[in-house]
Amino acid sequence: MPPHDTDAVNLASEILIGTTRQNVGNLAVALVGLASTVVIIVWAAREYRTKHRPQLWILLAASLLGWLADSGARMLIGLQADPGANGLILYRAFGIDMAIWMGFMFPPYICFIGYSTFLAFEEGWTRRAFRLILPVAVTIDTAGEYVMIHGAHLYSYTGRQPLDLFGLPLVWPCAIVTTPMLTGATVALLSRHVHGRTWLLTLPLLGSGYIAYLAAVSWPSMVARSTDASSTALTIIGIATLGGLLATVHLLGLFLPEGPPRPRTKRPPEPDRLPAASDTDRSPAPACAPHPPHTGAGSRRTHDPRPSPL
Repeated sequence: MPPHDTDAVNLASEILIGTTRQNVGNLAVALVGLASTVVIIVWAAREYRTKHRPQLWILLAASLLGWLADSGARMLIGLQADPGANGLILYRAFGIDMAIWMGFMFPPYICFIGYSTFLAFEEGWTRRAFRLILPVAVTIDTAGEYVMIHGAHLYSYTGRQPLDLFGLPLVWPCAIVTTPMLTGATVALLSRHVHGRTWLLTLPLLGSGYIAYLAAVSWPSMVARSTDASSTALTIIGIATLGGLLATVHLLGLFLPEGPPRPRTKRPPEPDRLPAASDTDRSPAPACAPHPPHTGAGSRRTHDPRPSPL
């Protein structure tokens, strides 16, 4: 067999190391991620060309940095790839193998949710429209995770988990969606002061925002699952974590208008003021009568308009 054929076989064996379901699942995730990334690139180019907004480009770059920190996030929430699901390992950290195919999902995950949040602040969405991002994105994420867990057998949540429902702890989809929302809100805040090439200075902050915000909004459940707390206590802490997530999203919504802006109504022009009857009938004030001339001895002689008899 020629050497290049041997290399191709070895590469294929490294990719297709799992079951048929796992291989199909990996391929589907990679194709969906690549297609979504292409859409994001086109969208980012259009936003920059027509509206001079580089924020989507920055979120795209930050999503790739966030993918490199995903091993730490997986360790905190107890997510492990199933045996045979990881082909083409990029790196291994905390005992977790990070496959290349998972990186394809980070741009759509970070960019769609994060940029929608940015647009909510930039364009002044209503609070109700903004808060719809959370349930819509959580529904999509939950459905996708159930498919990858039970359909494709790509990964599973290990250890003690809060609010576990058929293998999916309900805390994590909500936390995973809230994280890019906070990243998008950060971009909206920075947009008031950051312009041009200065946006490159935000990449260390935004790139670490994935794991940082994930820990910020869900640390109670992260800590509780690593303790010997009872199942009841773990459930209560999971509910409290969800409450904190909802409170965070509610807090962000307070910066937005409660309803659509009311259209400005033009005041009708005032009619020409007609003169009132009292104004036309009013007679002019009589002139003041002249003072009589002083005739006293010590008075100054005044001019008499009457002709002199002399």
